[in-house]
Amino acid sequence: MTTFLGRYDEVDDHLITLIGHGSDVRIVRAGVDKRTVLDEFAAALDLPAWFGRNWDALVDALRGLPTEEGRRLELVWDHTHELRETAPETYATVVDILEQVADEREDLGLTVIDR
Repeated sequence: MTTFLGRYDEVDDHLITLIGHGSDVRIVRAGVDKRTVLDEFAAALDLPAWFGRNWDALVDALRGLPTEEGRRLELVWDHTHELRETAPETYATVVDILEQVADEREDLGLTVIDR
């Protein structure tokens, strides 16, 4: 399940709750276009050297993203507003990818923050 939060939602409270539940919370800034989106994911998640900075590589990298044994991974995609407004196709593609991978991984939760 994906949680969508807006700029007026209690984002800090949501993050504190995730951390309080013992989750491994990783925050990725959205970027402003496809290139910067992929760069942000690579940097924030310390993706492997083989990450090819394309959509298929992002799917593969997220599928294999390691977590500590027994800890839930909570991926937070933050500051998506500008991307959603200026590059809606890229925004929609990333949301689709994130939801696809979250559906495949029982240990992965997803939050998208539109601010």
